[in-house]
Amino acid sequence: MYTLYFIARRLRQAPKKAFTKIVHNIGIISVALGLATTLIACLTMKGFRENIEKKLTSFAGHLQVAKYSLNRSYEEPPLERHKLQGLKQAFPTTINATKAFAHKAVLLKTAEDVEGIVCKGLDPEAAHNNLSTYLTAGQLIDFEHQGYNHDIVLSTQIANRLRVQVGDEVVAYVVQQPPRYRKLRVVGLYSTHIAELDAKLAFCDLRLIQRLNNWPDNLVGGYEIFLHDLQQTKATTDQLLAWLDYDLGVKTTASEYAAIFDWLGIVRKNALIFMVLILLVSSSNLASIVLIQMMERTSMIGILKTLGASDGQIQRMMLWNNLYMVGQGMLWGNFVGIGLCALQKYWKLVALNPIYYYTNYVPIAWDWGIILGLNVLTLVVVVAVLLISIAFIVRLRPTRAIRFR
Repeated sequence: MYTLYFIARRLRQAPKKAFTKIVHNIGIISVALGLATTLIACLTMKGFRENIEKKLTSFAGHLQVAKYSLNRSYEEPPLERHKLQGLKQAFPTTINATKAFAHKAVLLKTAEDVEGIVCKGLDPEAAHNNLSTYLTAGQLIDFEHQGYNHDIVLSTQIANRLRVQVGDEVVAYVVQQPPRYRKLRVVGLYSTHIAELDAKLAFCDLRLIQRLNNWPDNLVGGYEIFLHDLQQTKATTDQLLAWLDYDLGVKTTASEYAAIFDWLGIVRKNALIFMVLILLVSSSNLASIVLIQMMERTSMIGILKTLGASDGQIQRMMLWNNLYMVGQGMLWGNFVGIGLCALQKYWKLVALNPIYYYTNYVPIAWDWGIILGLNVLTLVVVVAVLLISIAFIVRLRPTRAIRFR
């Protein structure tokens, strides 16, 4: 055993300009590039998904409960609060929080511009720290105000169209019978880079919408449900439908923004296809390297067989030699891949057009399970390719192998 390891180690000690050393370095670079690119692709893919899902669920929750309605309006029919009493207690392991909301379509008017938007009333009894992350100026609504207040939070996109800033006043007109209007003060601006949100959504006090709709305090438009784990969405939806009254429906954020989630699915498929292609290229390069080694070391293999070495011993010797090359390649691949991902995560060096990618930089999500899994997958694929390639080499007969000398 030691003799075979000694021979394998001596094979790696070829001069730097030797052809064997060049082939060895090519193998290291091939493995390193393959692993680094797959790490970057998978961590970027997960980053995109987490970044966009976090934005959508921060603004709409994981699930929304409202009354069934055939009306295609942005506004919901009134829902009695007592119908969802005890919901969190009924599902303590899955539901993290519930927040009441209501939507109202209004016209915002300034001295020179008019803009139609959907105003979402925020529950004054719930915390909205998840929305603070996306503020670009100002603050959220002050719910400690006595009664309902006249504050509004606009997206930067709506504010630019209306040409208003934090501290300015706008007039909100409600088209109903009788028509109503309220003078509102812009207290904050937000941006998500998601057109479906930024183009039409603003935030106000839920009590303001209740007053405009002539609703008492016990009526709301619906409830947003925030889960502990996004993977529980399907199971929780089925459980909620069985628990709720027959006139209530449950919608998921994924169905509400189906186009965005379909885009994320395409990104995921592209990343998986890219990873498979990279592994195939790296594996084919390793197979070529092993075949080159066979051409260069054919006579040595014949001599070792003549001296009594078995096929298994020669196979282990060549496997040890190539595993050292693979180990170096994986070490450099992890260093380059994780290093570039760390630079992007903390310094955001690579920018994107938010119109097409819903974010202004390439997002990175750390997942040590993915990193470990890719390393194991790479090692398994590479070792399988090495074993198959080496199996062809050890089948050479000693007389034919020595004849090449």
